[in-house]
Amino acid sequence: MSKAKNTALIVVDVQRDFCEGGALAASDTLPLLAPLQQAIDQARRVGATLVFTQDWHPDSHSSFKPNGGPWPVHCVENSSGAELMPPIAAAPGDIIIHKGVTIDGPGYSGFDATGLASYLTKRGISQVAVAGIATEYCVRATALDAASAGFSTVVLKDVVRAVDENQTEKVSQELKNSGVSMTTAKQWLDQLYAGHPPQNL
Repeated sequence: MSKAKNTALIVVDVQRDFCEGGALAASDTLPLLAPLQQAIDQARRVGATLVFTQDWHPDSHSSFKPNGGPWPVHCVENSSGAELMPPIAAAPGDIIIHKGVTIDGPGYSGFDATGLASYLTKRGISQVAVAGIATEYCVRATALDAASAGFSTVVLKDVVRAVDENQTEKVSQELKNSGVSMTTAKQWLDQLYAGHPPQNL
């Protein structure tokens, strides 16, 4: 029997602006897309809840360099840069979370002023896996907040990407110290399939 019914896969900010060629691209994003899509497909197939987070900033967002912040303008609401990066796509019934929607809301975490924790709890979710971009920013914040909210939390270490890969080990240790597990997408999916592992991952 599948163990997926109480599990959510949170796909963090796999948006055009955070991928190769985008305004604020993480490292080595194009090789991320196919294996991440496979993991999404497999998780959906066994009934896991899919959550897609997107930075969805107003053009006056305080994090933008023209407004005195540290980052180039990125993921402006309703812009092409804010769209999910193909082939990554949400399906009917998936949860889509827009974050960083106020001028001063940094919106790193998918749980930051979004109501996500309550929504998952109401669905009977007790375990979450986190994938996506970027390891040391939004993936980190989302995983830490998930664990803090009481969810059993794992980061799928082979389907995340960092802005600065030199930070990955430090972030991984911080996550582990906070009770977040680290595993691969295949290992996680094998557990969901409960002895009937998916193929080609």
